[in-house]
Amino acid sequence: MSQDVEKPDEVKFFQCILLVSGIILLPGLFGAIFGWVHGFLPLLVFYFLRRYGKREGGKYILFGCLLAGIAGIMFQIVEQLLFSITLIPAGFILADSVEKGDSMYLTGMKGVAVLAGSWLLLSTIMAVGLEHHPYTLLLTRLNEGMDEAVAYYRAKGSMPEETLYLLEATFQQMKVLLPRVMPAILACIVILIVWFSMVAGNKLLYKKIGTSPWPEYRFWTLPERFIWALIASAVLVILPMEPGRTVGINLLLVTSLLYCFQGIAIILFYFYKWSVPVFLRAIIYVMLFFQSFGAIFLAILGVADVWFDLRRLRNAEHKTDT
Repeated sequence: MSQDVEKPDEVKFFQCILLVSGIILLPGLFGAIFGWVHGFLPLLVFYFLRRYGKREGGKYILFGCLLAGIAGIMFQIVEQLLFSITLIPAGFILADSVEKGDSMYLTGMKGVAVLAGSWLLLSTIMAVGLEHHPYTLLLTRLNEGMDEAVAYYRAKGSMPEETLYLLEATFQQMKVLLPRVMPAILACIVILIVWFSMVAGNKLLYKKIGTSPWPEYRFWTLPERFIWALIASAVLVILPMEPGRTVGINLLLVTSLLYCFQGIAIILFYFYKWSVPVFLRAIIYVMLFFQSFGAIFLAILGVADVWFDLRRLRNAEHKTDT
């Protein structure tokens, strides 16, 4: 696959290196504030490799990692640096998959597999020097966090007793549910990072160099047969059998997230079609992403598109073929 790359000047060279090292270091130095920045690392790697090419883009990533490594050792945040490193291979595999001409779906699956494998490898290595596996420690810390929250509000005395009782009961239910759905939560995080890297990277490349690996996101759709995965997960949840029910819950969460992505594509499609003003778009985004019903609405919208072809994309394909 041909690739149009841009040659940066010396100023951009140092800016790129500092950007890579900054994204690696910030979550480790100020995790409570900048922990979310980790999710941008695969995007940055993918973008640099596709915009500047393997040779130049690889230099920025390498020098940025070396600079972050030196600073990380000085600030004693080695564990955080190791976690950041696990995000880098996903960006490389996305760029390599595009170079090979893989389909958008295959590229996404490769990215998810590599990112999940990197996390699994790191957790296995860390488990050697720890008494418990990092996965178990994660669940333990979440439980401890809920206990500390209840103890804080109880000691402060600012919360009514009925509300405090309801909060404690909710946390107790979460302690039972979390171990069952944690695999799906981690899988959704992996998928979300890869999805964001592909969508944002595709848009950025089109703006900067005039070409992009895939069609615009508003035309994206899941394969029609994928609906059977959602149906199968729903059936498993309904059946009162274990471990089938737990498997069904996890599968349902993952498939629902994927149909949320399709719902977002539909929203974007009609934003462009109806020329919705940016201010109104921002209000709708806030309503969808920060309200509890937003994700459910997007998933329902994505599923409805399978049967009703809300964007009339299949009709357009048939007209093109004829």
